[in-house]
Amino acid sequence: MKKETRKDLKRGEPHSERAGEAVLGDGGRAVLYRALLELTCSRCVGVIREGDLFTRGAGRAGGPPLLRLCRGCLPFRVGGGLLDALFSPDGGDKKLPDAPAADVTDKALSRLGPALAASKKRRKDPAG
Repeated sequence: MKKETRKDLKRGEPHSERAGEAVLGDGGRAVLYRALLELTCSRCVGVIREGDLFTRGAGRAGGPPLLRLCRGCLPFRVGGGLLDALFSPDGGDKKLPDAPAADVTDKALSRLGPALAASKKRRKDPAG
């Protein structure tokens, strides 16, 4: 595996930081990273400049996400997360979804009913 050698980089210093979440071309989500120094893409060996965003992919055995993937190798778009909605120029004043329908609430209560009843019974009778 190719190791980058840089004389100005001290061992153990971070080379990237988490920068949010991305939506992939296939609709999936991935964690975004910001390069803190010039890096290379693990797939195309292209340059990821300092400050550029990139994603990470799993290695061959499905291990930890060590492979750096540039925007050209794994297209993504930034945004779609909660923080983006909160920090958007409109201040997150978009219309919120309607409250759940009554039938959904009734279904949830019917499933939780026995557990809630048992819990109430235990709280009333601590001995047992």
